Amino acid sequence: MATHPIHSVEAGIILIADGCDMTKGRARIPLEIPSKPTEGDIHKYSANAIEKVKIGRGNERPLKIEIHMRAEVGFFQVEEVLIPKIQSSPAKSLLELYAGVEGEEMKRYM
Repeated sequence: MATHPIHSVEAGIILIADGCDMTKGRARIPLEIPSKPTEGDIHKYSANAIEKVKIGRGNERPLKIEIHMRAEVGFFQVEEVLIPKIQSSPAKSLLELYAGVEGEEMKRYM
């Protein structure tokens, strides 16, 4: 997806929605199989840390995405998976993005 420019807001929304598909359970099976740590494991551990992704009305912009996680490793999903998709989307200016570990203050990205 990152190799083709996106020109419509609608396609940009789909790109962002795809990036929001990161909640726990996406990597459940690899976590249950005992193995030695390997390159790329950060993806399965960071995805497993994401408890909930909420999309709703924003305070300053039309859309607000809130990512709730149980461990800081989840920030990897936000910063390395979702944000690059948002950055390449024409819908970037329409949303607010927050992420945080449960029980701590949410970090505002945009």
